[in-house]
Amino acid sequence: MCRVVLLLGGAVYLSFYMWDRTVDLENSSTILAIRLAIFGVVLSASLLPPPLFVRHLQKIMTSCMLFGGLMHIIILSIVKNGWLIGIPGIILILMYNFVFFRLLFLPALASGLLIALGHDVVAARYFLPAETVVVDNFFLLATLISGAAVAYILEGLFRNQFLTDRALEAERNRANEIIDELFPPRVARVLKTGEKIEAESHGEATVLFADLVGFTALANKLAPGHLMEVLNDYFSTLDHLAEKHQAEKIKTIGDAYMVVSGVSTSPENSAEHMADFALEVQSTIREYAKQHDFPLALRVGISTGQVVSGVVGVTKPSFDLWGETVNLASRMESLAENGRIQVSEPTYWRLHEKYELVRRGQIEVKGFGGIEAYYLVGRKARAAVPGRDEPQLSDQTADEAPSPFETL
Repeated sequence: MCRVVLLLGGAVYLSFYMWDRTVDLENSSTILAIRLAIFGVVLSASLLPPPLFVRHLQKIMTSCMLFGGLMHIIILSIVKNGWLIGIPGIILILMYNFVFFRLLFLPALASGLLIALGHDVVAARYFLPAETVVVDNFFLLATLISGAAVAYILEGLFRNQFLTDRALEAERNRANEIIDELFPPRVARVLKTGEKIEAESHGEATVLFADLVGFTALANKLAPGHLMEVLNDYFSTLDHLAEKHQAEKIKTIGDAYMVVSGVSTSPENSAEHMADFALEVQSTIREYAKQHDFPLALRVGISTGQVVSGVVGVTKPSFDLWGETVNLASRMESLAENGRIQVSEPTYWRLHEKYELVRRGQIEVKGFGGIEAYYLVGRKARAAVPGRDEPQLSDQTADEAPSPFETL
């Protein structure tokens, strides 16, 4: 913008050659040379590299303005009767100085005063009549005062606008960061543009639910601050491991955790990513409970199949999943034994070649009837996983207490 204003000012300055020819044809060639020199300086300044131009913007604009103003005074000394008819030109230059060139208040005031002082010094050289000097200075002083006031007001407005824009940009960046944290990348990109999020169907995804058994009893014994530390450690661990294993956190309710693989990304086998995540989470939480002597165990349920994803809500929108796969994974968690990872049969068939699984047998699941369930133990042909020794399996079906994540 400043380059455009600078070039426009130079063009206007050069166009006054028509005025020169009208008032003094004899000296117009000499004056044209002066105007071309000034335009050359302005053009050179406007063609400076952007980093250099921006860094020294005020100095460049002030120098061009001051140079143009003083050279105009010289032109008035050459033109016949220039001091009698040239005061409007100086006033026009001062208008550019205070308004159009976007100079800061102090540089604009300094260059304006120097131009006015230059006018009076040269005018004294030509012994102008006192009444002419008084009239000229009246107009110059009025222009200086009004121009300085406008420059001061504009500087305040521009500064406030800059601070407002910077604050808005900071808030926008913070909002974008929150969106990036709460939603998958592809959903976050759409939300930032303000477009409507359409529900999507995914042919195969693996959903995992985890519940921290024993946390409610522990919460009654811990101070609020200590309780928050435990929760922060727990969720931070799960978040870190979810990112490590290319799983995507969906939501938390209380101490329950929901994560999915195969929705935002399309791995060859989403169940494998989820199995690795579940095994490392179990091992990490078991070790954490042992170190802190907490009676905690993680109960995990996994299922694989078709899901539907989308964003719901207006005031507090959230990304969520729906479908039988989600409900079955929730039931796998609520019906699993404490400290175990229970998977549905579709997940079993995607894992059995690379992972060690123990058949639990058929269990009754609300809304599904009798289904085959399995416990995930670890990867095959690998070193023993910490805490791999399995607790004795129960032949009885666990209580069908609904998971807090269960969808209807």
